[in-house]
Amino acid sequence: MNNVKGILVVALFGASCSVIGPRDYSETSDTEATAQRSVSVTQDGNKRELDTEPVETSDWQAARGSILRTFAFRALEKNLVEEARSYLTEACEIDPNDIACHAALARLYLADGDQKSALIYAERAARVAPNNPEISMVYAAALAENNRMEEATATLETAWNEVEHNPIFARAILTHYSAMGRTDQAKDFVQKILMEDPSHASSWALAGDLLLSEGDLEAAGESYRKALEIDPNTPTPESVQLILGSTPAGQDPLFSVAQAAEAKGDYKSATNLYRFLVETKPLNMDARMGLSRVLLEQKRFEQADYQLSQVTLGVRGWRGNVLQAKLDIHFERYGQARTALKLALQERPDQRAAELLLAFVEERIQEDLADGQEDA
Repeated sequence: MNNVKGILVVALFGASCSVIGPRDYSETSDTEATAQRSVSVTQDGNKRELDTEPVETSDWQAARGSILRTFAFRALEKNLVEEARSYLTEACEIDPNDIACHAALARLYLADGDQKSALIYAERAARVAPNNPEISMVYAAALAENNRMEEATATLETAWNEVEHNPIFARAILTHYSAMGRTDQAKDFVQKILMEDPSHASSWALAGDLLLSEGDLEAAGESYRKALEIDPNTPTPESVQLILGSTPAGQDPLFSVAQAAEAKGDYKSATNLYRFLVETKPLNMDARMGLSRVLLEQKRFEQADYQLSQVTLGVRGWRGNVLQAKLDIHFERYGQARTALKLALQERPDQRAAELLLAFVEERIQEDLADGQEDA
């Protein structure tokens, strides 16, 4: 069950601009306490309780909150996480109804492994905007990280009824069902999507993802073939590309130069080239993964983590999942690392390096659990 929480957070952060999430072996939070109060850390380091009841927000508060939010997101773009956290905390104190700041702060706490604080801010955002799908995804991830899996499932299912067709949200729900072992619910969900939206490429891609998770590569390839017939730009997992015999067409020559620089160990040049590609073509997921790889080689871990967090799960392939695991291990997010490695081995069972990393991660998780029991 612990692995389910990590997978949900991976789905959340892969689907939104955020930092990848925390460990997945946390303790259950106190529901009553978080429903009645919120704890915030002020700039002088002191904690104080915040009223969670909806309040009237003045024009000054709204304007000040907007400025702080802008500063925070600019800081995040530069990987200045602590600075961003400070701005977001102040913005949340000024305006308890600012769901964007509360959700962003919840994501940061998830990334730090502070599940209880993440739930406090995610819950407050959900109380203000209960029908906002993105807020619901953050809230569900926070619930899952606090071992409240049934509530996380209910939150996702309720939010799904509020959206007409959202492929990112659909993938998050599918991942959640599959990770919890609810195979029948996952299949029913995909079948419903196909019946309601058979003309959407994302519907067939979702079916392909389910088949891929079950190890039926041939059937997954057929589903993705239908998706590509509807939309040739549909992001396709590497394993499915091999089945379909497809290769990237018209590859950017600059990307080839960046790959060559990376292969030669010229990480500085590769970084500049990949970064240029990312800035000019933000949807180029291959360039983002390349940038993340070379940043990791230079031990620029926060930046590498941020870049990889922008890459959709469906296009990472086993290499991207191994890269994610290496970053998670560095940040001691062992639950997340385990999830990424299992996804990598699901696609490429013969990866000895991934097996060794998984054994190391499992050992660290057991050590942390043992330490937690001793502390208790």
